[in-house]
Amino acid sequence: MIAKARDLQNNILLNTIRKLGDNSRESYVIFDAKKNYSIIDWNDCFCKLTNATSAQILNKDYFSLFPSEVQMTTIEMIKEKVHNGAMVQAKLHHNCFEKPPFWAEIQALPFQDNEDETLFVLLLVKDVTYYHTEDFFICLEKAIYEAIEKDNPFDKKMGIVCRAINEFFMPYVNSMILIRTEANQFRVFTANCNSSELSEINEYNEFYHRAMQEEAFILAENLEEIDLPLAHKKFAYSFNKRSGWFVPIRNQQQQVIGLFAIFHNHYPSDCAFFENVFGKVGSLVALAHTYAKTQKKIWDLAYMDITTGLPNRHSFVNRVEKEKEQGQRGFIKILKPSEFHQVVELYGREAGDELLRQIAKRLNENKNEHNEYIARFTSSSLIISYMTPYEDLTNYDRRIKELIRQPFTICGKQIYITLKTGIAPFDKDIKIADTIRFADNALSYAVNKSGTHMEVFTKERNDILEQQMQVLNHLSHALKNKEISVNLQPKVDLRTGEIQSIEALARWISPTLGFVSPAAFIPVAENAGKVREIDTQILEQVLMWLAERQRLGKKMVKVAVNISPDHFYYPQFVQDILQLVQKYTIDPSYIILEVTENIGLVDFQTALAIIQELKGYGFNTSVDDFGTGFSSLSYLQRLPFTELKIDRSFINDINDPATLAIVRSIIQLALNLGMTSVAEGIENEEQVEILRALGCTVGQGYFYYKPMPIEQLDAILDV
Repeated sequence: MIAKARDLQNNILLNTIRKLGDNSRESYVIFDAKKNYSIIDWNDCFCKLTNATSAQILNKDYFSLFPSEVQMTTIEMIKEKVHNGAMVQAKLHHNCFEKPPFWAEIQALPFQDNEDETLFVLLLVKDVTYYHTEDFFICLEKAIYEAIEKDNPFDKKMGIVCRAINEFFMPYVNSMILIRTEANQFRVFTANCNSSELSEINEYNEFYHRAMQEEAFILAENLEEIDLPLAHKKFAYSFNKRSGWFVPIRNQQQQVIGLFAIFHNHYPSDCAFFENVFGKVGSLVALAHTYAKTQKKIWDLAYMDITTGLPNRHSFVNRVEKEKEQGQRGFIKILKPSEFHQVVELYGREAGDELLRQIAKRLNENKNEHNEYIARFTSSSLIISYMTPYEDLTNYDRRIKELIRQPFTICGKQIYITLKTGIAPFDKDIKIADTIRFADNALSYAVNKSGTHMEVFTKERNDILEQQMQVLNHLSHALKNKEISVNLQPKVDLRTGEIQSIEALARWISPTLGFVSPAAFIPVAENAGKVREIDTQILEQVLMWLAERQRLGKKMVKVAVNISPDHFYYPQFVQDILQLVQKYTIDPSYIILEVTENIGLVDFQTALAIIQELKGYGFNTSVDDFGTGFSSLSYLQRLPFTELKIDRSFINDINDPATLAIVRSIIQLALNLGMTSVAEGIENEEQVEILRALGCTVGQGYFYYKPMPIEQLDAILDV
């Protein structure tokens, strides 16, 4: 009686549950919670939804309709809640019979007896595939846009797409994306971007090529029957997938850029749904691909030298900085062909680019190490990094000389070149920017050497460079405040010892730097274009001094003032000099303008015209430091100088027979050309006696007088 009563109650309960299901107007199924979740009732809508017959679902474990190995956690949660009498809602991938699975939203309503034991469960099942698919598209689109915004690499974007496809169809598929490259190869991407089983680049494959020509897609029931790369088959088999869909990926212009390879295990396919999904996913892949190509163009503009195709300086610095961050040590070389500018002048700028391109190509072909990076540094030079704690400079020297042994073909012409190299090391304590600066500094020394030559940076050179920069920074201020003063050093008659004339020497005592040697600030002024200003200030101080002596009726004496080549060839040079001497009413014959011996080699005709014009106004001219340059005797013969100064280096070594012969020749040359010979740097009586015997008439040096302030010379002259 008790059992019959219980059965009656259960039937009443089932009828009540059935009515609730019918009233819901949804697909529903009822299972027995105490008998392995076996299905005991359902409606026609559920059969249509799952494409099932009554015989197929009667007494079937409802949860067997789910791919439990993937959704086990969710299923166990549902079971636990219904046994506890709690209503539960979830979204699951729901299997069908001979039909593709669908995404189902289920509501489980448990019904319990008086002892709080769950007897039956009503499950309302709703097909939400459309909404789930739309959510999938929205989430994937958002993820791709975020990846683009963060400028993530293309492979990371493709990994996002593959993971999304796998999750959407889970557990039925594992996806792969193949993108065609310009070299007609395939780049391969999976959900795991770093998949070690697959090569990133795959060569041309006939089957993939055919699949890309299809309007829709190819369904391969058995992967063994198609010609896939072995690694791709192994990838599919590792997930127990034996079939595959192969779907072309098109961009907005309907050009095929790649292929989806979707591996599955006889997954029933709805063509319309399938094409819709992969059409939209393919659009996102095409967007990421277009963006990647655009980014590459931008990268090329930012990090590539367009004219040579080489990495540029920004790319080089980024690369070496990353190596340095990893603890690498190494060397940086700056390489410059000496003939670059001649090539450009003869054949054009493109020819110079081609020369650098060919040099870089030979360097790459002949390098022994793979950790060398070559980029374009300036318009005329390359920069090279070499990751090594020790640089074999002997090997590098051999390598460079071998590199230029054969001519370069430029504009159909064969040319031979020489290469200059500046080299500097870097490590964790030396900034890359400093190393580049040091290598550039070493290169500046190398370019002044003949032939193919390399220079290694030294701290001493950097100290000189820092000193030059410091001098340059203060020089403009010094000229503005007239800090450059005059010291005077007499030239004497070697026969009588009397002062014959005076040389004006620039001196700079900076309030900040202290005494600055002329050897330090004159070259800096020449390079900075400020030496003309120094020449003018020195000449004006000399003229003021002479004007004051003239006003007081004191003894007048000729003064030699050094004139730089830049000033000498300045268009208004003669007129400016003339205006100054007229301003102070000084006879031009009291002024000797000293120039270097190779002044005429720069522009002989202009030099001749200037010296003749100066001579016409009464100025004297002198050749300074004669014998140290490369003057032509024929030029010297034709230029009307009045004085020839023998460089002090010859006087220092006058006891050497060869040097003595040179000095004798210079003195004889001056005598034959009607010039006064002046010996610089005399330091002892022996030198005086030799010079007298050779016929030199005028001398200058510490043996007689050191350079001195104007006031001190005044006292000597006024005795």
